[in-house]
Amino acid sequence: MNFWHVFGLESADTGEKLLFFITGGALLALAAIGIRSPQVLNDTFNEAFGWVLTYFGWWFMLLGMVLLVFSTYMVFSRYGHIRIGGQDAEPEFDLFSWLAMVFTVGYSGSIIIWGVGEPISIVNSPPPEPLPVTGASIEALALAFMFIHEVFPGLAMWYPPFALAFGLIIYTRGTDSYKFSSMLKVFLDDDRYKLLYWTVDLAALIAIIGGVAAAIGFSAQVFAALLDTVFGVPPTLFTYGLFGVLGLVFLGDVWLGLRSGIRNAARITVVLMLVTFALLLAVGPTLFTINLGLDAGGVWLNNMFRLSLYSAPTAAGNWPQQWTSFWWAWWAAWGLFVGSFVARVSKGRTIRETFVCLVVIPGMLLWIQHSIVGGWVLAPGYVGPVSDAFASGGIPASIATAVTLTPLAPLLGVLLILVIAGYVVTSLDSAVYILSSITLGTEEPNARNRAWWGVLLSFLGVMTLELPVFDAMQAFPTVLALPFTLFLLAIAYASYVTAREYYREESTLANEDTLITSANTDSSLPQGQDDDD
Repeated sequence: MNFWHVFGLESADTGEKLLFFITGGALLALAAIGIRSPQVLNDTFNEAFGWVLTYFGWWFMLLGMVLLVFSTYMVFSRYGHIRIGGQDAEPEFDLFSWLAMVFTVGYSGSIIIWGVGEPISIVNSPPPEPLPVTGASIEALALAFMFIHEVFPGLAMWYPPFALAFGLIIYTRGTDSYKFSSMLKVFLDDDRYKLLYWTVDLAALIAIIGGVAAAIGFSAQVFAALLDTVFGVPPTLFTYGLFGVLGLVFLGDVWLGLRSGIRNAARITVVLMLVTFALLLAVGPTLFTINLGLDAGGVWLNNMFRLSLYSAPTAAGNWPQQWTSFWWAWWAAWGLFVGSFVARVSKGRTIRETFVCLVVIPGMLLWIQHSIVGGWVLAPGYVGPVSDAFASGGIPASIATAVTLTPLAPLLGVLLILVIAGYVVTSLDSAVYILSSITLGTEEPNARNRAWWGVLLSFLGVMTLELPVFDAMQAFPTVLALPFTLFLLAIAYASYVTAREYYREESTLANEDTLITSANTDSSLPQGQDDDD
């Protein structure tokens, strides 16, 4: 059998083959170091993480606000009516499937993992004095920060620019290659820039891997904690087994493809998620949850921009950067493949419709979900034991402890494992779909290449089980996404140029059609008679 055929690279050019093997080799090297010397990898990434936050935390905050202004303008201006794929494009997926794929791919298990981790961490280690919001309880402030980071403006900052770029440039304008570098050709369409194009695609692949690695790592350690604390089974062995099962499900999805595999996995995950959160609201501290969610919602909406730009310049340390800058870096890494995947499944929808599906509807769901999770772990009777578990074992231990304190703990534990597993599968599905697409330059990559990307990413899942502390995973997206952030401004500009040119062309064609119709109408009247007769 042909060597290139085995890797799904038989139609790839030299640059695409190099992209695959260089990125895959770097990924394997990272996994090997993490498995053999986890403490070394942990220390190295944490040092890099601290350096990036200290010197570039401000950059992520500023960039986020610039992208928020850009996304808002593009969606609510005249360009919001542009249809992804052209004005004659038809939607490929029904409404529920479309929403399910966007939601499960875009928001992953962080709803549960950081929905517990961030509020409980902030309550135990609050912002330095003076607090960014006075008069609010620390519980409400902690949950308000969670809303800032994973509801709004976080959603509107980081996902829409990528979705707009792919939707407008790749699908509406049209391009010869399905790559991130194709967006540069809007204003740098010259063979002299081939090396730059290749470098951009390499940086994009590495940034995507950083975001996916963090998500897999967080999920793996939460699996282990739930299995150990809730069910009393050997965590490492069973977590490896669980990842093996997920690998089989993933390979099945790869074989079935986008329409049957990823779509069905997303639909099942959404149903499980709705059942799980309904159960948690019913059996948890319901009244406290509702009241805290409303209180925190008020703090959030009344202080949105204050909390988004909070940098505490006169305080020691980098508390705001540890949260906001970390989140924005993770959004940037995650948004690379989420935005491109969203554009892929949104063909036939307008920019404004895509924004509603990507930001507005998920934003409402996320506000409800984070209110439920935050109220659960911050309630009296829960917050003390969960805080103690957090101090000794980090976020995974705090989640497991909260489950054991809740009625119907075994059922809730099973549902949480299934929901997080569903997010892992759908995120991995979409990530390898986009990794393979960018590598091969096609929106329909072959199953063999996608499977290899899945195998490579699975090594990261194994490696993260060996890391000594949960916090090490925070460094992956923050460090690996930094080199790619300048490209975000370039694709935002390219998206605007593309939308402007497309709008002008459509307007010109519409005017010409009107003139032709008017001329035909006039010529059809009897000679010597006008339409006033």
